[in-house]
Amino acid sequence: MTEYKCPDCGYIYDEAKGNPHEGFAPNTTWAQIPDDWACPDCAVRDKADFIPLLAQGASATAIEASTDAEPFAKWHCVTCGHIYDEAVGDPATGLPPGTRWSDVPADWYCPDCGATKEDYERLDF
Repeated sequence: MTEYKCPDCGYIYDEAKGNPHEGFAPNTTWAQIPDDWACPDCAVRDKADFIPLLAQGASATAIEASTDAEPFAKWHCVTCGHIYDEAVGDPATGLPPGTRWSDVPADWYCPDCGATKEDYERLDF
């Protein structure tokens, strides 16, 4: 069974536990969750935005082997505070996880406030 994490608030949907409050019994798979479902904690992110986490018992080697040598960066919208995380991408707008900022189209815009790509600054930790 796999877990899926909301990139905004950190809520985790665990297939093994389900979410009875939302009407999903234990062992309800991610595929069985309606496509129009939104995060029950923040209601900001839709199902397509959730990040699959490593399934229990799976090997992290496959994930490590698929990552670039350069660590993923995060970009901050100066207008509303939205964070674009290269590791997460923005699947709702067609940017799969692992999409580097340089590969984000110039006409992409903030999914929260509509600001342009130029309104983002790199976060350095």
